Amino acid sequence: GRARICGVIGPLATAVISAALVMAAGTGLLVLLNRRPGRIVLGVLGAVEALVLAQVVTAVVLLFGGHRPASSVLEFLGYHLATVLVLPAGVVWSLGDRTRWSAGVLVVACLAVAVMTVRMNQLWAGVGAVHA
Repeated sequence: GRARICGVIGPLATAVISAALVMAAGTGLLVLLNRRPGRIVLGVLGAVEALVLAQVVTAVVLLFGGHRPASSVLEFLGYHLATVLVLPAGVVWSLGDRTRWSAGVLVVACLAVAVMTVRMNQLWAGVGAVHA
């Protein structure tokens, strides 16, 4: 049932949210120190993206298995697409920027991933759903 499925989605979403928030704090520290992100930061962001992709694969498998979010499937999938794209876009932007704010872009991207993941959980559970 829904509780069993939430048991699959919840821990993965928690991992994504936690990793994204840790990286937001880490890249925020880089901004404060006036440093650009290095290979280690980019590698850890790659690991966060891998968690995001695992979350997408899980959601797609559940959808094909007949499970549905309590709210709009289209909105749910839209958030998934955005979470997949936001970190790579932030990294590309960051690599092209030669200022201290290159890390600032990553702060925003990581925070966006965390917030969108929270919203996807709400959509799955039906929290904050608007019904006509």
